[in-house]
Amino acid sequence: MEQEKISMRELLALLFAALLCPAVRALPARTAGAGRGGWLTALLALPVLLLLCGGLLRLLRQEGGLSQALRRTLGRGMGTVAAGLYLLWGVVLLCVNLRLFGLRAVSAGYRNAPMPLFMAALLALALWLARRRAGVLVRAGQVFALALALGLGTVLVLGSVQVDPKNVLPVWVEDLPGAAAGTLPVFGVLGYAVYGAFFGESVTRQEGGRKQVFRWAAVVCLTLAALQWVCLGAFGPGLTGRMEAPFFMMVKGVGIEGAFERVEAVIIALWVFADLALLALLLRACCKIAADILPIEERQAAWPLAVIVLAGALWLFPNTFLLENWLERVVLPGNLVAGFVLPGGALLLGALRGRV
Repeated sequence: MEQEKISMRELLALLFAALLCPAVRALPARTAGAGRGGWLTALLALPVLLLLCGGLLRLLRQEGGLSQALRRTLGRGMGTVAAGLYLLWGVVLLCVNLRLFGLRAVSAGYRNAPMPLFMAALLALALWLARRRAGVLVRAGQVFALALALGLGTVLVLGSVQVDPKNVLPVWVEDLPGAAAGTLPVFGVLGYAVYGAFFGESVTRQEGGRKQVFRWAAVVCLTLAALQWVCLGAFGPGLTGRMEAPFFMMVKGVGIEGAFERVEAVIIALWVFADLALLALLLRACCKIAADILPIEERQAAWPLAVIVLAGALWLFPNTFLLENWLERVVLPGNLVAGFVLPGGALLLGALRGRV
């Protein structure tokens, strides 16, 4: 696959668009158990996210992506095994999310349509982006991020009038332990971002890149906090925790009479960009890992991976109950390990060996 240098800003825009996809599904409902302080979970996760970003930047100080960094710090054998685990986990995430996107497309307004058709169409678009040059993918990610930011900002501004302050305030000191415990779903969402580190070989090294990463981390956590503030404030922690998709339920009540009253249709359509950004990011990262540890080129790896993902999404998750079970019991802890434990362990072991 032809190599093309991209900027850190472009990669971060793609990551922002991709993270919005799991964020709106998981966070308002899963953090509602923290009560009125649930909206603080993303802010409490910010210091850990900054540490993760700093650790990844330290691992990637030399040329290459995370696959090469793992082999440098852990040794060739252990590093290859770790990269292989990321490849396997990336395929699992692709299967789970592709099945979830198909389910949402059908439930959003095409109840009589065949779900595999939507899944195949979205995967085909992600495959097309993953097989293009890196610049094509990240520039598409910039467009997606801009559209999603405008849509999300509009919804949050209009939805803020529905917020009942009693649902989110006041937050006392005794509420903080519950909010801290509620950060696990936030970390599960942020764990997807580690796959952006596999693009390290394509990113142009420039002054100020480190500050851009830290600013990105702050913007992401502030955005997630605002999202949870509006959802929890509109419905209350108890009702939000029982909802399947609080964000999209909140969107249904947003609008200006006589101006635009069908905001939810626009937002649901826009969120296809977030789905596509996440699929393309994961698929391209998996192609890079496969090319690093297997005798195959990136472009050649895309098609087999796409076939495996489509087959896995259809075969592993025949019903919604099994899909939700995987999301709760497999995806969340798996993302915690892949996003935080493995990079942290690699950085620590590399420091002990004097390789970082």
